Amino acid sequence: MHQKTDTRGPRIFHILVPLAGVVLFGYLVYKAGPGELWEGVVRFGFGLVLFLALEGVGDVMRAMATRYCFSPDSPKVPLLNLLYARCAAAAYNFITPTSGFGGEVVKVMLLEKYVPRAEAARVVIIDKFTYGIVQFGMAFAGSAVVLFWTPLDFSVKLAFWAASALMWGGFIGFLVFQRQGWFGGFLGRAVGGIAGRQAREWIETHLAELDGRLRSHYEKQRKELILSMFWHAMAFTMGIVQAGIFLRFVFGVDDWTKASVIWFFGSWFDCIVFMVPAGLGTQELTRALIFEQAIGFTFAEGIAFSMILRINQLFWTAVGLATYALEMTLSRRRPGGAPVG
Repeated sequence: MHQKTDTRGPRIFHILVPLAGVVLFGYLVYKAGPGELWEGVVRFGFGLVLFLALEGVGDVMRAMATRYCFSPDSPKVPLLNLLYARCAAAAYNFITPTSGFGGEVVKVMLLEKYVPRAEAARVVIIDKFTYGIVQFGMAFAGSAVVLFWTPLDFSVKLAFWAASALMWGGFIGFLVFQRQGWFGGFLGRAVGGIAGRQAREWIETHLAELDGRLRSHYEKQRKELILSMFWHAMAFTMGIVQAGIFLRFVFGVDDWTKASVIWFFGSWFDCIVFMVPAGLGTQELTRALIFEQAIGFTFAEGIAFSMILRINQLFWTAVGLATYALEMTLSRRRPGGAPVG
């Protein structure tokens, strides 16, 4: 009986959060006006093709970043296969309520075809960490500069700094756990508290090698860590270019400062509400507020931009799912296609 009670809470959470997101999304579309939103999408025209293409360029750069997360003695994984794994993981994260982590399991499974499981897990964890800290670092720095020069209520600025402090605390704590080789022990205690002593011992035993690999990477591969962060940063600049293209094609405005503000604040909010599956509703609301409060456009125009973001996500989710299906099909036909263990 106790075990059922323990699992009921997460199940309810995974049902209610997406449902609340759908309701909020529907309300925002209704408030902005479906006709006006569609008109904004149509006005974008050929700009949508460029928007989608830039996302692809960013994904290639992120795959480049992943390359620097492997150990020096690891087998070389082709860049195209790293891109496959990234697209498939992103698609899985988008369509499932796993708060951006379920897709990382898919990525580990795909990388296991080339490297041992502990190495694949290490690569994914380090890649996820560098991706997250670069995204939040850039978003935080840009938003802080904008807020410094913007006359907003003290309570708004206080909320920004408080939420940012919590996020930085999480990143620093995660980094300490990885550098000290405590990841397996921490995960074992967390899971063991729910699943029991045997589950804890199994995790601690099987993740001992992973802890060693994580510690080694941060101690001996600092240059590779910096290069990984560099390529992630380059990929995120594509988001600023995407916002600039939207402003140019839809409104005839060439203002890269406003495009940067859209990305800085939008990405900051995305990091803060990462627990909401696919950012349902929250993505639309935050972009609408950014357009209305920060760059002098209307609420509806912010929703229109979020619709372009949704089209972008749906397109690349379809690509990721097709990639995953193709990879699974080829794996079944490929001789010796079993994962490396």
